[in-house]
Amino acid sequence: MLQHHMFKFVFRILLLVAAFFLYFTDRERLNFVTILQQGFDGIFLWIIWIHLVVGMLYRVFPNKTIAIGARKHFACSYKAMPVTKIDADLRRLSDGQASLPNDSLLRKNKGALLSAFAWLTASTSILFVLYLLDMLTPVTVLILALIYSVLDIAFILFFCPFRAFFMRNRCCVVCRIYNWDYFMMCALLILFPSFYSLSLFLLSMVVVLCWETSLHKNPHFFMRETNENLSCSLCKDIHCKKNGQASIALMHKKPV
Repeated sequence: MLQHHMFKFVFRILLLVAAFFLYFTDRERLNFVTILQQGFDGIFLWIIWIHLVVGMLYRVFPNKTIAIGARKHFACSYKAMPVTKIDADLRRLSDGQASLPNDSLLRKNKGALLSAFAWLTASTSILFVLYLLDMLTPVTVLILALIYSVLDIAFILFFCPFRAFFMRNRCCVVCRIYNWDYFMMCALLILFPSFYSLSLFLLSMVVVLCWETSLHKNPHFFMRETNENLSCSLCKDIHCKKNGQASIALMHKKPV
């Protein structure tokens, strides 16, 4: 998975660099509102659209080709923890006969709400500055979305402020908001409604709804105590182990 993340990281950086180049040379080719009238000149926008749509479809349909953290809401990614390793309450949870403990649920949901508030505050502030500078256009919003897409992978590979300051989880594998990423990238595009922005926004909403619905119905899919596939012993994200331990040391708290 490290190679997969690195490839996506480099690809998104290249998209961002290309977008900045077009911004200073031919910014109309970044105007997604007019993409249907641009013809071949809109090819760069279509590359971005296809990249995002394919990534989101992988989050909606069950598969085993993406990181476990992004697909733990699928039944095919669940492996019940051996009963010898969990207590009676969690054993009932893993069998689908009990709800997620209130303290654990509240802790995860509180971190998710704080993360959402941080993202919303940062995004609103940036958009307000762009508005004051008379730079709030489809082009600048698209570039901002591309910046978010690069940060998304950077948070996985290096350091995630959501995990360290709000979620307090061990690593990305058990992250409560892992599949919120595409919504955070695409939501701002809706400021300029068009086929392009609406399709990306609505599909990102589907990704979030699938994730949240699974969390509500199958909380045992999301917990390392009940899903053995989320345990460090079966983890294939080698970089995640290192970053997870670094975050734990930083937080000085027991990981969840």
